[in-house]
Amino acid sequence: ATPAFDRIFFEGFRPQSEIRNTLSRARALVLPSLRECGGAVVLEAFACGAPAIATRWGGPEDYITADTGVLVDPDSRDGFIAALFAAMNELAKNPGKASAMGDAARRRVEDNYTWTAKARQMAAIYEDVLAEAE
Repeated sequence: ATPAFDRIFFEGFRPQSEIRNTLSRARALVLPSLRECGGAVVLEAFACGAPAIATRWGGPEDYITADTGVLVDPDSRDGFIAALFAAMNELAKNPGKASAMGDAARRRVEDNYTWTAKARQMAAIYEDVLAEAE
């Protein structure tokens, strides 16, 4: 078996023009940030069909469900490392599962985070407010 290090890439900064191609090739996005307030990169990965493995804290926790990725608790250093490894190993050994999670992730973005979905959500809020005012 090929060592995992041959299949893990630390991409670093990438120009926006390369993001879609990079994320589309990924088995999963791994975001081990301990204090990630936003997590927009999770939605970018989802839009490209990649599930996410991220810390259960802040922004990523708002986006990731059991169907779209894995949230890892940062309770202890050793536990965090072990859980990250387990999640990465699980998706590496089960490409079908990673693919299904990626498909669910893409659907989650399409259903909830496109401009059309946001407009639909805002319209529902306005309709509720107007109904209460009557």
